[in-house]
Amino acid sequence: MRTTRTRLATALIATLAVGALTTACAGGSGTAPTTAARDETVIIGTGATPQTLDPVLASDVQTDFTVGGAYDKLIDYDEDGAIVPMLATEWVYNDDATAVTVTLRDDATFHSGNPVTAADVVYTLDRIKALGVGVASFLSSYASSTAVDDTTVEITLSGTNTTFVGALSKVYILDSALVSEHEGDDHAQAWLATNDAGSGPYVITDYTANQQATLERYDDSWRFDEARPASLVYRYITESSTLRDELKSGGVDVATGIVGTDLDALASVDGLEAQELPSPLQLFVMMNTQEGITADPRVREAIKLAYDYDGHITSILSGRGSVASGLVAPTVACRVDAGPTEQDVDEAKALLEEAGAVGATVTMAYQAQIPEHQKAATLLQSNLKDIGLTLELQTVTYPEYVAMIESPETTPDLGLLWDFPYYPEIGPMLFRVYDSQFIGQTNYALYSNPEVDALLEEGISTVDPDAACDLFTQAQEQILADDVSVNVSNPVTTIMLRDGVGGIRYSPTYQLFDPTMLVVTE
Repeated sequence: MRTTRTRLATALIATLAVGALTTACAGGSGTAPTTAARDETVIIGTGATPQTLDPVLASDVQTDFTVGGAYDKLIDYDEDGAIVPMLATEWVYNDDATAVTVTLRDDATFHSGNPVTAADVVYTLDRIKALGVGVASFLSSYASSTAVDDTTVEITLSGTNTTFVGALSKVYILDSALVSEHEGDDHAQAWLATNDAGSGPYVITDYTANQQATLERYDDSWRFDEARPASLVYRYITESSTLRDELKSGGVDVATGIVGTDLDALASVDGLEAQELPSPLQLFVMMNTQEGITADPRVREAIKLAYDYDGHITSILSGRGSVASGLVAPTVACRVDAGPTEQDVDEAKALLEEAGAVGATVTMAYQAQIPEHQKAATLLQSNLKDIGLTLELQTVTYPEYVAMIESPETTPDLGLLWDFPYYPEIGPMLFRVYDSQFIGQTNYALYSNPEVDALLEEGISTVDPDAACDLFTQAQEQILADDVSVNVSNPVTTIMLRDGVGGIRYSPTYQLFDPTMLVVTE
C-alpha cells in the first residue's frame, strides 16, 4: 500500500492537522501520485464540508465537490447542456426505452491499477439500488444490469424512461474488486467514507474530516492533462471572513462560499479575480404539507408573502442574484416562469388570521454553515414575527435533514435548502421532489397530489420531448398553485481565483464547479 502526502508551505502545515487516509494505490500498474511543492498545489477554500467521501452521496454538494476529482462517470454534460461521453463511449436505448446498452472505453484504470470494466458498472449500480440513498433517487427506474463482456453493459429499467442516461452523470463508478473486500454488512459505507476507490484524474491521499482533504494527480488517468495542478488541497472553511483573509494572505488559491460584503472587500486586491458562473441553484423554504399548521395552504401562502425578497437580494446576496420566479432556476429549459413573488405583509397577516394561526410557533431546519442560508433564516425569523408567527431555528447538516423527513412526525414545519436539477433536465428534478412516491426520501414537503403524480410519471415515460415538456409544465403550474414552497432566490456562483489558476467554466452537473477543470496557467 503506497500513499503520499503533499508537502505544503510551512505556514499551511502549521495551521492544519492532516490525517492519513488509506488509498487504493497498491497492486497494479497505476502510477503513484507524485509529491508536489507548494507552487504545484492549488488550495481550495470552501464551506462545502463533506460528511462522507462515499460517492453514493454525490447528491450532496458537499460530498460531490470533494470526490468529483477522484471518480469517473459514464457520461457528463457540457456547458451547453449536451451529453458527452466519459467512461461510456456509446449508449443505445431499445425501442420503448425500457433498456439501454452501454459500451465502455477499454483504456481506463482505477487508482489500484485494476481495469475499469462492465462488472464495475454493474456492481456500482446494484450497490446504489441496494442502499437506496443519495443518487438512488435519480435511478428509481433502474431494475438490473448485466455485464455482457468487459466493455458492454445491458441495463434493464422498470419502465420507459428516456431520461435515464442523463441520470448516469451523477453516478461515480467504483472499483468493485477493491470495495468488495471491505463490504462488511453496510455495503462498504464505513470504508468508503474515508477511502478512495475511483479512476478519476486525482487520488485522494489524505483526509481529515471537517478540516482538509488532499488529492494528487493520477498520471495514468485516461483523461490525464499535464496542465492540471499536481495536487489539490481542500480546506474546509465555513466562515466567509476567514476565506477572505486566507485569499489575501495566500493560504487559499480558489474560494467558494464568500458572501457579498467580503467579495466587495476583495475587489481591489491585486492578484485576485472574481469569476461569476451561471448557476442551477435555487434557494427554497420547503413547507411540511402534511403536519402542523403548514398543512393549511393559507398558512403556507402567508409565509410566502411575509418574506422580504428584495432585501434578500440586496442585503444577503449584495445584488449577485435574482428573486426566484419558478420551481427551478432560469438556466433550466422547460420551466414555468411565474414571476417573482412580492412581499405583502398585510395580506400575509389576513391569511394567518383567517387560518386561526396568529401567535403560533413554527420550526425550521437550516444549514448554518452556508452563509446565504444563515442570513436567510434570520431574515425569515424577523419577517414571520412581523405577521404574528414565532420561528424556532434548528441547525442541521443536509444528511441530518434528510433523516428528519423520513417520517411526518419528525419533519420540521419548514426546511431551508438549496435544490436544483442535478443534470440539465427538469423532469427528473420535479419527479424526485414533488412525486408522492418519494415522501420520506427527497420529497421535502411531503407533498401529495394525485394529479401532479400522474403528470410527472407520464412525462418521465414520454418519448416525445415536446409532449413531455407540456406535461411537466402542467405539473409546475399545479405545484405553484399549491404553495408547496417559498421560492426565494437564484444566486450567482462567484469563484475567487488567484493569478496563475484558471480553467473554470460552467458545468451543469456540478453545483459549484468541476474541480478537474482547474489548470495552472503560469
